[in-house]
Amino acid sequence: MKTLYLIDNFSLGGAQMVVKGIMENNQGNEKVFAFGLRDKPPHLPISHTQAVCFPGKQKYSLAPLRFLKHFITEQGIERIHCQLPRAILFGYLLKGMLPELNYIVHEQGDVFESKLHAFLLRFYKKRADGILACSGDTAAALESRAKIDRDKLNVLYNFVDTTRFRAGKLKARPIQKIGFAGRIVERKGWREFVDLAAHFRNHPGLSFHMAGSGSEQGELEKLKTRKGLSNLQIRGFISEVQEFYRDIDLLVVPSHFEPMGMVAIEAMACGVPVLATDVPGLNEVARKGENAWTYPPGSAHALIAATEALLKLKEDEVLQIREKALLHARTFSYSNFYEQLTSFYEN
Repeated sequence: MKTLYLIDNFSLGGAQMVVKGIMENNQGNEKVFAFGLRDKPPHLPISHTQAVCFPGKQKYSLAPLRFLKHFITEQGIERIHCQLPRAILFGYLLKGMLPELNYIVHEQGDVFESKLHAFLLRFYKKRADGILACSGDTAAALESRAKIDRDKLNVLYNFVDTTRFRAGKLKARPIQKIGFAGRIVERKGWREFVDLAAHFRNHPGLSFHMAGSGSEQGELEKLKTRKGLSNLQIRGFISEVQEFYRDIDLLVVPSHFEPMGMVAIEAMACGVPVLATDVPGLNEVARKGENAWTYPPGSAHALIAATEALLKLKEDEVLQIREKALLHARTFSYSNFYEQLTSFYEN
């Protein structure tokens, strides 16, 4: 069955990485297509001849709809797999125009943030032939906020490209470089990370590194200057983020909430230990005492206390967590993901 993976844009995000991974693991497969509804930088390159992005930049434009209907009909596409709110809306409209089209809703967590999206999902579900959630907590939110019956929901965790995110030989080493990777927006907890750097500003040999961009980038730069944090490096968007992971000794994920928490798995796959907030979704993958360390969310004091405790650990103790984290990350391989996705399609 020919499948079109429809998404809001080919920029940064877990959903975009899913589409990129599916397409690039299907090189030469003429039955898979990807379509981005608008051009939004920074661009995530997708190496596949059948990955197309609409040239418009308007977030709320319906201009791609007519093109998509023609494209689907011309290419004989039978299934449309939609991720992120605008793409899910477009899939709903296309299903109304083309009733034989198989319409898949793949929820990546916007149901947590957007009341409007949660409300509209109550209508989308009526035309959906299948609904996927990226975590158990996302499925629970679909049930409570969008009123979707639990027996109609399927949990499919996102995958990590283990050929790209991989570790070298693990060795015991001290924690010296502490990193943050993610969008610079409030819910990612970047302010708590800056507070952490400020607390340890006079700690010899300890440095802090931030990878990512976002709407609050300017505020981050001003805060660093105002606090005089010479121990904090703001590195912006890094296309080869796996190199960033391999360069740090600890990744902090201070998110206020996460649908799943891909950066935690990516870092683990690179052999980097993770300190994360104990919030639903994220704590499904970063499990306290098993493969990561956790702390209560929203508190810089709790983050500082947890970091101080980690710095007192022996190098061998840190190595044990790194080894467990690496094994855990390998369960999120593309092959496992695609096997479950194929089974979902067939059923």
